[in-house]
Amino acid sequence: MNVLVAGAAGGIGSACVRAVEADGGAVYGVDRDDTDITLPGGAERAVATAVDKLGRLDGVVHAIGMSGRRQGDGPIESCTDQAWAEVLRVNLESAFRLLRAAVPVLTEAGGGSIVLIGSALATDPDPDFRTVAYATAKGALLSLARVVAHQTARAGVRVNIVSAGLVDTAMATRALTTQAIQDRLPELMPLGGNACTPEEVAAAVLWLLSPASRRTTGTSLPVDGGWHL
Repeated sequence: MNVLVAGAAGGIGSACVRAVEADGGAVYGVDRDDTDITLPGGAERAVATAVDKLGRLDGVVHAIGMSGRRQGDGPIESCTDQAWAEVLRVNLESAFRLLRAAVPVLTEAGGGSIVLIGSALATDPDPDFRTVAYATAKGALLSLARVVAHQTARAGVRVNIVSAGLVDTAMATRALTTQAIQDRLPELMPLGGNACTPEEVAAAVLWLLSPASRRTTGTSLPVDGGWHL
């Protein structure tokens, strides 16, 4: 299995790289320091380079994300124009560009799997995680995945989302170091009672990439410790 991982330097992205390699697959990983998927031409270059280096492409993982709090994301009444634009650009527009570049390549190859990293906040908001731009961007990923999955199913291209709860990564530092949030985790994520690891998310990604999920498309797989319940 040959896989392109976008956002490979991040906590979840790097875990996905390790999971694919441990399963015997080959990975071409990119991050914004290598290729900025949010910019015109970036996704096309990443896909083309992956095919060139790996020989063919079987799967694509979009693990690019940002919370936007430092840019001013927050409740609707205080979310800034800058935060709204930047968060949607990084979280949503990059996924659109990557899908647009990858779908024709996977279609020509006879099929493949695309996995996007989503968030429990897309469908289950929480008062301690009030970032309207981030939640909106992750919610839009659900629609994007379903629309593209429907369009590409006959070509054998699958598109799915792993919807993550709180994950122990650098992006989650605020939540991981806020005692009030930590005290609530047994209620918010009752299965385990603590943050998920990047490896737990990557395990779900690996399944969606693999032939074992060959009849699964257009769906969101929660890895959130029961947050959605």
